[in-house]
Amino acid sequence: MGVLSEAPLHGRGRQRLRSLKRLARAGSGTDAAPALKLQSQAIALALLDRSIKFKHRRLALLRLKEAIELGAPVSTEQWTYCKGVLPLEQDGALRADVERAATGFRSPPVAKAEKL
Repeated sequence: MGVLSEAPLHGRGRQRLRSLKRLARAGSGTDAAPALKLQSQAIALALLDRSIKFKHRRLALLRLKEAIELGAPVSTEQWTYCKGVLPLEQDGALRADVERAATGFRSPPVAKAEKL
């Protein structure tokens, strides 16, 4: 995951963030290489973390949805933050999209074991 290993996302320019978002979307296709899919998931999670860090509630919800759609392993902390800000979101369509994505999300085996 060379794109992310160089430095944290904090402090990067707008163009760099846009490039990372494009790269994340590139791994969403069904024909994407496994390495590209993993990199896309890592980027989506890093962007979600950045949104949470800067308290960008709406953006965090959008990035959560994208991470889920990419099959990224969303952490408990990320879920907790997004579940907390979801009721505050005034855009009903976004709330519904996030809830729909979260409903279809399959938790990793470790997360399932924790719930039991």
